[in-house]
Amino acid sequence: MTLRAQELFEVCAEVERQLLGLPVHKVVQPDAETVLLQVRGRWLLLCAAARAGRLHLIDEKPAGTGEAAPAFCMLLRKHLIGTRVAGVRAVEGERACELEFVSPEGSAWLRLFLFGPAAQLQLFATDEAGEARVLGAIGPARRLYEALPAPHPGDAAVQPSRLADLPGERGLLLERADSEAVPLSRRIAELYGDVERSTSVDDARRVAQQQLGVERRRQERLIERLEQDLHKGEQAESRRKEADLLLAHLHEIPRGASSVTLPDDFTDGSPLTIALDPARSARDNADRIYKAQRRLTRARAKIEARRDQARQELERLAARLRLLEGASDEAVLADARAQAPSSSRSPGRGSPGHPARNLPYKAFLSRSGVPIYVGRGAAKNDELTWKVARGNDLWLHTRDVPGAHVVVPLEGGRSVDETTLVDAATLAAYHSSARDEDQVDVGYALRKHLRKPKGAPQGAVLVSQEKTIRVRIEVARLERLLKTPI
Repeated sequence: MTLRAQELFEVCAEVERQLLGLPVHKVVQPDAETVLLQVRGRWLLLCAAARAGRLHLIDEKPAGTGEAAPAFCMLLRKHLIGTRVAGVRAVEGERACELEFVSPEGSAWLRLFLFGPAAQLQLFATDEAGEARVLGAIGPARRLYEALPAPHPGDAAVQPSRLADLPGERGLLLERADSEAVPLSRRIAELYGDVERSTSVDDARRVAQQQLGVERRRQERLIERLEQDLHKGEQAESRRKEADLLLAHLHEIPRGASSVTLPDDFTDGSPLTIALDPARSARDNADRIYKAQRRLTRARAKIEARRDQARQELERLAARLRLLEGASDEAVLADARAQAPSSSRSPGRGSPGHPARNLPYKAFLSRSGVPIYVGRGAAKNDELTWKVARGNDLWLHTRDVPGAHVVVPLEGGRSVDETTLVDAATLAAYHSSARDEDQVDVGYALRKHLRKPKGAPQGAVLVSQEKTIRVRIEVARLERLLKTPI
């Protein structure tokens, strides 16, 4: 559903007529596959989405472009702001085009490849040696394209332009020769309006399903742990008889014994072997068993209540997943808006309905579906590391440069997978003063191997058993992570 070759050829010619020689004032990136350039009051949209790849002018910047600029957007601002549009050229018969920008310091180019699932928008410039080098790219393509494809003039006749046949009142503006590019761009926006909205719905549904899946797995693990606690309580109840037998035969048990065999006076008198702590007397062993039994008996009611609550929550999540699968587009978007201010987290790491801005961290999802927490500053770093993180959680921080503390919660003592480790290290590098470096060293260790020096400033820690991973901030990986906050 991307622009056809002939359509791209037409709109590039008209965009060039409108913008040639004008300066670039602003660059924004509303999502992971779209860039907007403000060129003297006009906005040029370039989108490398697999289902809605296109290029056209829009009347004004859309709302919701956000405040934090992604890495690719920062790169474009560095190289394009202040330059002037020198050319907008489409490859005849191909869904690819090139935009050239010039300044006294040199030239830079944007190349847009509308190849569906292999679409890509890339920035490249010449280095000091005069060789062209790709500086960054966005889009679903898995490889960088080194050059524009060759022209195929005959292919345009196979898929003619759809733009002239689109109905709508906007078409009346075509009668004005001085505004020809505006209605053409508006027609493209009209053509892709439904596609873009459908993509937004699909993204919202996917993110919601991902978040619900994470919470469902957390509830399942919680129920499993509570069942284990209840089983321990049942074992303690059965051992009460052992304590009664120890007291009944107190004077027959030698001190320092690791076990004793006594007749079961409460059933048929058959021998029963009881394990003992040799460092304790027989009475102390009995008291210890009684104490454990009383403690677990008192806790049983609370454990059962928590288990029942977790089961109800699991049923609620399953029901919501079923509703989400069959919900209308409007319902999916409404659900996404309702869930945006908050998210469900592990016990002690925030609670459902708690505004994300009050938490000491920002949370993201790795490709493996594992949460990653990033501290919100020095004071919040301390809170994340010493109050939120647990002993077996993974802790990361850039080596020798200031940056955010990053924590990967590892429930049940499991180890971190390689994808999550690289994702977490990428976030640590991005949220540090080394974010513009080609490669960044990130140290990591379990939280239990950290300690805070007495009198040290906020955010300072001492680490033992630390390992190091060297990462390059890959634009595609970073865009995926920043697009999936939880």
